[in-house]
Amino acid sequence: MSSADAEKAGGPSTAEKADQQDGMNVPEESDSDRKDALVDVEAVAPVASESRSHSHLNVDPFPIQLHLSRSLSPSNPQHPQHYHHHLHLQHLHRPPTRSDGLDNFPPPLPSSSNELARRLTRDPDIQRQMGLGDEDVGPPPEGGREAWLCVASAFFVLFCVFGFVTVFGQLKIYYLAHQLKEYSESEVSWIATVQTFLTFGGSIVSGRYFDSHGARTLIVGGTTISVLAVVAMAFCKEYYQFILAHALFGISGSLLYSPSTAVVGHWFMKRRSTAVGIVVCGSGLAGVIYPIALKRLFDELNFRDAMLIIAGMNAVLMFPAWFFLKARLPPRSPPPLKSLLGPWKDARYMCLVLGSCIVMMNFFSPYFNAPTLASGNHLSPSISNYAIALLQVGSFFGRASSGILADTFGVWNVFITSIVGCSVTVFAFWVASPIPPAAAVVGLVSYGFASGAWITLVAASTGAISPTREFGMRLGMLWSLTSIPTLIGPVICGLLITSEGGTFKSAGIFVGATHIFGAVITILPRIIEIIASLSSSSHRSSSGPRQEKTKGQGQVQGRGRDEEISDSRA
Repeated sequence: MSSADAEKAGGPSTAEKADQQDGMNVPEESDSDRKDALVDVEAVAPVASESRSHSHLNVDPFPIQLHLSRSLSPSNPQHPQHYHHHLHLQHLHRPPTRSDGLDNFPPPLPSSSNELARRLTRDPDIQRQMGLGDEDVGPPPEGGREAWLCVASAFFVLFCVFGFVTVFGQLKIYYLAHQLKEYSESEVSWIATVQTFLTFGGSIVSGRYFDSHGARTLIVGGTTISVLAVVAMAFCKEYYQFILAHALFGISGSLLYSPSTAVVGHWFMKRRSTAVGIVVCGSGLAGVIYPIALKRLFDELNFRDAMLIIAGMNAVLMFPAWFFLKARLPPRSPPPLKSLLGPWKDARYMCLVLGSCIVMMNFFSPYFNAPTLASGNHLSPSISNYAIALLQVGSFFGRASSGILADTFGVWNVFITSIVGCSVTVFAFWVASPIPPAAAVVGLVSYGFASGAWITLVAASTGAISPTREFGMRLGMLWSLTSIPTLIGPVICGLLITSEGGTFKSAGIFVGATHIFGAVITILPRIIEIIASLSSSSHRSSSGPRQEKTKGQGQVQGRGRDEEISDSRA
């Protein structure tokens, strides 16, 4: 019987038999080839297109059959999902049936190579290399036991870290009166400047590490170093010793801050601003408690015992974070360093970083100089000693309410309003010094409220314009760059206060100007977008009647030409 007769009888043709024999002779591959081979769907499409173009093939609804042959000698034969990474194309002149040895009809080609790779292998190492591990986790749970335990742990971590950072004004008074009384106020301010710089400067490293490996190592290492740094401060006597001890505490803060704020984005999306606001409230509440606690401890105990008590309290509060502050997304291999350049193509992120740098130049200057501001406005010593606590009371309520306000009115709206409020408060209450004591208290609380809301929403504003997987990296880069101006602002403010005999007028102008300029830079992309939309709408409104007129003239001319043609034909 000829091949043509075989085809008419319904049997396979000679070409089909050859193709089937070719399909059975699949070359074996080594284990390394079997593990590393990935299928590129885009490479399959041209082959399919070329196969359809052959003249000796009949074009049917099922022109190509995709075979995934199991490995003849897999590394783990018992694994049901272990496939041999080899594609075989078989030309068909009819739809496949079960008699052809197929359990199921060929599924449609996947829409992406990642989807096909997941079908071919379940190897977790390959999934981590391809960044596929987070695909199956699902959306953030928006609550639950693990999520709220994570929020509570992050709350107490920031309570210990930033409570101690913002209370430096209280420590500075003690240093100038005891261990460092031979040093000037600006020289002692360098201790706080170095500590703040290191707290934010290392965030780019910790943020990148958090995105790749999670929070556990950073939390364990950061909390341990933080407690040891406070213990070291208890035994310091010389200027350089205080510099080193506070620098060590700043390093611990850089390890803790980024994961403590970025991890919230793994558990919350719709209520992210509220969750971040709760976390950052820890530093605001600590700012109220730490100054009062230190004042009482310094009055009743010596410096060493007081600092050891603070170290023990920090250890107890941060220890639960070892177990409950954890990332939800699975770990993955670190992205290449060139990925750090990607966010800078986003104009919104670039202006956010630049504006935040300008704001952060003097963000902590009022906190470091609050006692000086209070005494310059003739407040009683009993109130001046708690000037930092007054600032932190306002900061606590600003942090607590900012998340709710952001979820109601929009993250960026509240974010910009808060920094404008900082500038207005400084110009209204601090530049006009001396002012009545009641007004000075209102100024302290008002600045604390506005500044607390702003620093709380930095993370939420970054998350609003960032992919979830890049959130930690972007936030880390932002805090690292904002740490550089913090080396300048407090020192300049200290020099201005000293040159004016302890008043805050020139320093207040400097602080308020940087805040308002930073706000303008932050919203610059939005301003450009509004101007562009207004100009385009005005252009459309002006060109609309003109286009209608032109269209009407064209219709008249068209009718005239049609009439001429019809007349000529007649």
